[in-house]
Amino acid sequence: MAKTLGPDIAAEVAGTPLIAMLTEPESPAVPGVTEELGKAGIRAVEITLTSPNALRSVERSVATGAALVGAGTIRDRETAVRAVEAGAHYLLTPGVLPDVLDEAHRLGVPVVCGAFTTTEVMEAWRLGAALVKLFPARLGGPAYLASLTMAFTDIPIVPTGGITAEDLPDYFRAGAHAAALGRPLVGDALHGGNLSDVRHRAADLLDRVRAVRGG
Repeated sequence: MAKTLGPDIAAEVAGTPLIAMLTEPESPAVPGVTEELGKAGIRAVEITLTSPNALRSVERSVATGAALVGAGTIRDRETAVRAVEAGAHYLLTPGVLPDVLDEAHRLGVPVVCGAFTTTEVMEAWRLGAALVKLFPARLGGPAYLASLTMAFTDIPIVPTGGITAEDLPDYFRAGAHAAALGRPLVGDALHGGNLSDVRHRAADLLDRVRAVRGG
């Protein structure tokens, strides 16, 4: 069973089960987008560490207090440490990385651990992942997720990568604990788009999910 560390990220996203992926951390709009997502009820965002100043965006987004801010894509111990020093509430990995999971446990923060095969899903959970990120989800789609959730009823799985607004309900019918999305939630807000539109998109997607889950 997963070891609980820091915020209980699985519980936090259970009620509003969407994780917003902010994949352009250099945008000055990242904190504002985080605030709008929080106002819409989104409890968790991921800021990918794909540029030199990404950790500054983590710090500024954490300072808003609007949502739990995760740092991804963490691939080594050093980056995990730097992300937590920047205030990240949780970490995300692209695959099963035992050294990162070990470091996160030492630091006291939960990990959303990437996996794809059945062996990887089981190993991520065994190593203490708080959530298992099915990545890239689009390769198997909802049918593949359904096979995994049928086999692993005790493991909360979060499909990530290539999910659209149209197929989002199918992932929840297949047993997703939550789903991670980028552009369907964020739109063009990181490129000067209207921040208030983020709230409207989030509300629409949450309504689609609730229609499947029954409230």
